[in-house]
Amino acid sequence: MGRIKGMRSIFSALCAMFVALAWTSSSQALSITYSGSNGNLSASALFNLSGSTLQVTLTNTSSSDVLVPADVLTGLFFNTTNPLTPVSASLNGSSVFYGSIVTNVGEGWQYKSGVSAQGKNSGISAAGLGIFGPSGNFFSPGLTLNGLNYGILSAGDNTGTGNGGITGHGPLIKNSVAYTLTANAPFSLSELGSSVVFQYGTSTTEPHFTGSCLQDCTPPPPCRDCTPPPHVVPEPSTWIMLVTGTLGLLGYGWSRRQAHQDAETSI
Repeated sequence: MGRIKGMRSIFSALCAMFVALAWTSSSQALSITYSGSNGNLSASALFNLSGSTLQVTLTNTSSSDVLVPADVLTGLFFNTTNPLTPVSASLNGSSVFYGSIVTNVGEGWQYKSGVSAQGKNSGISAAGLGIFGPSGNFFSPGLTLNGLNYGILSAGDNTGTGNGGITGHGPLIKNSVAYTLTANAPFSLSELGSSVVFQYGTSTTEPHFTGSCLQDCTPPPPCRDCTPPPHVVPEPSTWIMLVTGTLGLLGYGWSRRQAHQDAETSI
């Protein structure tokens, strides 16, 4: 009887181990950062993939003052092959100026796929740009995307300056917003390619520039281009089949051994 209990304990421990391994492998976090600049404008976008959760952190990294609407970061364009689903957004430790957020920062931002803008097919934006809208979808109910509202001010902005196009709008956020999306299998960070596009102002004809994927970068540059890691969100059924199959073999082996021992004992 003690031997049976011991075998059951070992079997239970193996079950827990395989489930833990499956969870760890499927939730491994990988990230990639894009950054770029144009004159006094600069921005970065961090994509972090953990399991099926993708977090995108968009930051206006410029040290320059924001004086006109074209200095406000309002969107990010990128390529994907597999669909994403918007979940939520947060201020990422940022402050809000020129008004207040009604409920949640995600109400003023929208994710949309299947677009065609700046050479990319997907994007996140606070401005309609003739592409997004009518309302944000990182929080429900979303607000109507209206001009600069919910756009991102620079890290170096002096909020006591700026023309009426800045001070008369809001809320505006200094200087970063984080967006959470669900990445449906088999999404991979490699789909993003080697570049994204940062969009400013309220029209696609206003300032925009390419952000490149970088690695081994210790400020100041130069940095070398990198290739996004080929991490793929696993299909849940893959791990279910692997774990179930392995446990089934272990259970079969244990039952055969137990039957043999019982036969010997009865002789």
